[in-house]
Amino acid sequence: MRRLDVVLVVVLLGIAVVAAQEPPSTSAFARWEILDPEARVMRYLGRESLFLVEGVAWLPDAAFADGAIAFDVALHGQTGFAGVAFRGQSATDYELIYLRTHRSRQWDALQYTPIFGLQEAWQLYAGAGYNAAAELPLNRWVHVEVVVAGPTARVHIDHAVEPQLTVTDLKRPRSSGRVGLWGRFGAANFSNVTVTPAPPAARSVADAPRGAPLPGVITRWALSPADKAPADPPGGLPTISSWEAVEAEPSGILNLARFRRPAPAVAGQLDRVLARAVLRSTAARPVRLAFGYSDAVTIFLNGRAIFSGRNAYLERDGSALGTMTLGPDTLHLDLRAGANELVFAVSERFGGWGLAARLLDPSGVTVE
Repeated sequence: MRRLDVVLVVVLLGIAVVAAQEPPSTSAFARWEILDPEARVMRYLGRESLFLVEGVAWLPDAAFADGAIAFDVALHGQTGFAGVAFRGQSATDYELIYLRTHRSRQWDALQYTPIFGLQEAWQLYAGAGYNAAAELPLNRWVHVEVVVAGPTARVHIDHAVEPQLTVTDLKRPRSSGRVGLWGRFGAANFSNVTVTPAPPAARSVADAPRGAPLPGVITRWALSPADKAPADPPGGLPTISSWEAVEAEPSGILNLARFRRPAPAVAGQLDRVLARAVLRSTAARPVRLAFGYSDAVTIFLNGRAIFSGRNAYLERDGSALGTMTLGPDTLHLDLRAGANELVFAVSERFGGWGLAARLLDPSGVTVE
């Protein structure tokens, strides 16, 4: 029997469905899985549209790994967010590209973040390759197209020939998954959704090889279980009975949401994980450490607290986003000869749960 490779093309609000015949319905969104109790199907600017207040609407039966996703969005002007989820493995795990509807022409008008267990990571992934400027007009239909190939996603706003945002390192494992619309704060209506998966013969784009880390970047860590802890820094190093070995990205970013889920909520407490690295030095010596974290950290060296700080949204000043970078924060570590235990106790509110660390003068020091 000859196998027929069928390219799925789903045009909703258009309306045409190729590769499956669907019974007629009164709304193109009738079969969507809408995970937003306040969402409404409504006519807006002359079209049937989906208005999302706070949630995701999943397209039924769309298995998408590579290809193109297009939709029109009408923005209303208030602070909010509107975008597309793709390669969705569940309602809590997917890739996400969205518009900050109130940041037209600003450097962070567009944002990419992976979602692990409903945890966003925009504070960890900020700047070139994750953010871009774009004009986001109000009160008219604006076309958005996302073209995905392997580890890369290119975002075109308002029929731009060149992409305004190019993501070259999608963080989640490459796999086929669902497509959905995503909205926050009732900032947008969505219309004319089109999903065009790449044909099998075109799916030859290889994942980008992991680059080598910069000298001194700590990539090998061990993690404690997640727990809850007061927002105030701990007075001493907590006792941990078990550790799990994990690896950070070559950049040094350790996205804790990859490995841990938040513990059940406790009033007045934050999610916390301890990350441990062993630094073996050939002699007693000081070593400079550059580090980043989100949202709060206490750093211990050989069981003694040597630093506590906060880098949450609006924590450091009235415009601080809480984004994590390697550089502004540095410490001198007084290492002893032999093994030294470095522990980060990292607490999280929202926006990105992670850390990064780099030894700036690593000669004579190895990480175990």
